[in-house]
Parts: sequence; C-alpha cells; structure tokens
Amino acid sequence: MATAPAPVPIPDPRALDRAAELITAASRPVVLAGLQCDAEHAEWLRAFAEALPAPVLITEKAHHLLPEAHPLALGSFTGDEQDETLLGLADLIVAFGVAPEEVDAHRWRHSALVVHLSRTRHTGLPYTPLVEVVGDLGLILEELAPRLRGKTRADWDVVQIDRLKKAKRG
Repeated sequence: MATAPAPVPIPDPRALDRAAELITAASRPVVLAGLQCDAEHAEWLRAFAEALPAPVLITEKAHHLLPEAHPLALGSFTGDEQDETLLGLADLIVAFGVAPEEVDAHRWRHSALVVHLSRTRHTGLPYTPLVEVVGDLGLILEELAPRLRGKTRADWDVVQIDRLKKAKRG
C-alpha cells in the first residue's frame, strides 16, 4: 500500500517576516537554488531574483532553472573560484529549495548570513540559517513579495556580475 507524501506546511508568518527583514537589509544577496525548485517554480525564482535584484547560482542537480542568457544567471554552483568570489562578496545567501545532498560540507566556507526557503526543514546542510521558511516554494515567494515590495536595497555592481559570469563560462 502506497503512502501519500507528508503535506507541505503553510509558511510561518513570523518566519516570513524575519526572512523579509534580512532580505531587505541585504545589499549584496545571492540566491542559491536547489533541486526542490523545479520547472514549476522557475518563474517564481526568476521574478524573485529580478525583484531583489540578485545573482543566481543553481546547484548541479537543479540546472536549467534560468536561461543562461539571463543577466542574473551565473550557472551551476560548483565551488569554483568564481563561486567563491561571488559568495565571498555576498552579505546574504538565500538558499531556495536546497536539499542536503546538494551542498558539500567540505566546500562550504562562506560567512554570509543564510535564509533557508524550502519544502523541508533544514537538516544536514553545512550552514546554519538565521531563519528558515518551510512550505511550498511558490507560496513562500508569493507571501514574501508584499513584504519586500519597494523595500529591497540590493546594490550589486552589474559590471562585476557580468565579469564573474564571463569568467565562469571561460
């Protein structure tokens, strides 16, 4: 007899408020998208990244969420020199749908604050998030949107992002 998957919880409003506070305070956020973010959530991911604006790295197991030509798409998170440079500049990492098996603990050397947005609780990941919001990824971003509207202050140097993107392709 097959069992139904456990229902995804409704995002906690207090966690959403705290996540929004951290995201709006960030001047250099980076989005790290994982395999819980599938094609169904790709449009949400794109809108979120553009609204901040924030460069996006995608774990190797979740490729093709943003077209390579998109100016904020920096390709796969591999832990290479360009990833290290980008995450070293970040003051916030928004882990969006990242699962434990996607991030190598030996390669995680980043000191930026982390907001964890996921379908499941944070377990087994090499970072400790300041806040986690658990629920359907689309619903999380739908609930975050009004909390962020007109308040984000991300200030990435677009030339610097473009250089990192070109070096990564390199």
